[in-house]
Amino acid sequence: MALLLTAAPGIGHADEWGDVDCTTRPNDPQCTVEVVYTGGGNSTGGSGSNGNVACKVGGEVVECQNAFGWLGGDGCYYGKDAGNFLPANQWIKTCIDPASGDMVNGGVVTLFQPPAALGVVTQRAVNSLAIPKPAIAANPSLTAQQLVHIPIWWWVQPGWWRTHTASASAGGLTITARAVPQKITWYAGDGTTTVCTGPGTPWTPRADPKAASPDCGHTYTTTSANEPGGKFTLRAVATWEISWSGGGFSGTEPAITTTTAANVTVAEFRAVITG
Repeated sequence: MALLLTAAPGIGHADEWGDVDCTTRPNDPQCTVEVVYTGGGNSTGGSGSNGNVACKVGGEVVECQNAFGWLGGDGCYYGKDAGNFLPANQWIKTCIDPASGDMVNGGVVTLFQPPAALGVVTQRAVNSLAIPKPAIAANPSLTAQQLVHIPIWWWVQPGWWRTHTASASAGGLTITARAVPQKITWYAGDGTTTVCTGPGTPWTPRADPKAASPDCGHTYTTTSANEPGGKFTLRAVATWEISWSGGGFSGTEPAITTTTAANVTVAEFRAVITG
């Protein structure tokens, strides 16, 4: 299994490959950086999975990693200081002088994504995360008929709200990705939204049936009679914070969401008059 990244040096970089000035011709094939991560398989639980990274610039094989750092999408190398005092998004840039072939220090720069060669390893770790959909529960049960003006308790099953990890390794470096649940947004189906920053509180028989959940729930005020199939579509959308770290490097990735949906019937309580 392979993960491929290609990039062309951006305008403004003073890098050259062969006879091409990549500053003025950034899309020239000789300026294209290719990084391929192969092997390793998926690994969860932070145990690591060994893979290999291969890099090319303009079709020529180059080092993905050396004493100066990891190859970037512009053909330069990006590393950290010996004491690892630089913030996560700051790197020491080193480029090849096309005239002499020497490595030239380009100073400290800010990157909002890891260098290309390191990026494929971090992406492999992130892609290996097994992030579950919310295992939702409710009282009254979602399979039972709900009643207007009666509070519903929402929660996720015990053990669901936890951190998930996965790792990928290459070049002697292991990157561990982490997915941490941040919130669950409950879309009740009646146009209302409830945001819960925790797993919710499971209902117990000791609780007052008329009491609202202390932290995560809803009370319907309209029936689902006019909805398709006579049901509301309840959606629980979990938002996960994604981060990665390893070998003195660290960073974050865009949040990931997972969703569980259920159909809910909501009716009115009708009193029966006798006598």
